[in-house]
Amino acid sequence: MYKPRPTGTREQAVFDFTLASRLQELSRYDAAAVVFICNDQPTIDSLAHLPAAYPRLMMLALIVNSQPLPHAEQDADSETPMRCEWTTPEQWRRYALTDRWARITAALEAASRMPNDGYLIMPAHDAVWGRGLLKTLIGFSQRHASQGVPAAVSPYTYYQHSTIPDIDIDPAIIDALNAAFARDSLLRFRFLTGRYQSYWGKMGMIPFQMCAAILSRVETMIWEDDLEIDNAIRAAGYAVRCIWVDRAGLYRQALPVFDRAGLYAVIERTLHYSLNLPGRYYGEKSLLNQPLDPIGRLHWLFSPRFRAAVAFADEITTEATNALTTRIDCYGKSWVDWGQYRYVVRVGDPSVQVWKCDKSMV
Repeated sequence: MYKPRPTGTREQAVFDFTLASRLQELSRYDAAAVVFICNDQPTIDSLAHLPAAYPRLMMLALIVNSQPLPHAEQDADSETPMRCEWTTPEQWRRYALTDRWARITAALEAASRMPNDGYLIMPAHDAVWGRGLLKTLIGFSQRHASQGVPAAVSPYTYYQHSTIPDIDIDPAIIDALNAAFARDSLLRFRFLTGRYQSYWGKMGMIPFQMCAAILSRVETMIWEDDLEIDNAIRAAGYAVRCIWVDRAGLYRQALPVFDRAGLYAVIERTLHYSLNLPGRYYGEKSLLNQPLDPIGRLHWLFSPRFRAAVAFADEITTEATNALTTRIDCYGKSWVDWGQYRYVVRVGDPSVQVWKCDKSMV
């Protein structure tokens, strides 16, 4: 939890609906517990109503944040704010790792100490769980056990965005976001082989027995943390599998994305994950910039709604690609703001620099 529960009507409705879906599903298990790993006390306070609403769940809260890099560890890139012409460059400070990694490693550390055979579950805010999802995933995990340890598992869905009851979200925004991530029609079959990335940060379950091994192997300066966790699981010799979920009632995602600006922010952030992969132009290897495959082109031919969604997604993707290209050509790097932090990515480098503007600095 990197900020308090939203106060805006639509944002709060999406937050409450998605969180309630997860807490309700967890409440069906006697031994389930929830740990809110938060950025500060106001965020914890904004969740104070939850224990009374879910009396079957044990709830705990921790404050965990990334720490600034000591001056002794600064390098030539310490001049990034000035060289990149950021506003008030003297107030920017570099941090040791992303806030996501700070909280992920705290979760892995806690789970590695658990004495029983359970799971660490780390869902994104926009994950919507349906009744029976955890039972389905646990059974899938046990069927793909390796070395006597159940597999780490993630569900994956076409529905990267969806509506929620009583909240008006423009269908064109939902369709465009789903179309943007639907470039690989064979993705579900790639999951069946087990050789494709199978752990996804939108929703992942990791057996407690794996957590120490993962923690000892992950490189926390890699921005794409779900792929890094996937690699660490495989390096440790454990199994990791992904299951495609067709039923939106069992698993889907719903984001606080209501307009073009929100859609742009998601696409912009996603493009930056692929800048470490070489191509003819920046962002070429991102799934978002891939042409439709034959099945996608067939869908495009016969579905006017899909054609409109693809055109809208392509328009945003082109705009965001051009923006990051301009930054790289000018400064040799690109960046994206997410929460309180600014993430700086360099071409060909999977690591990320983390910066935060500290207005108390002079």
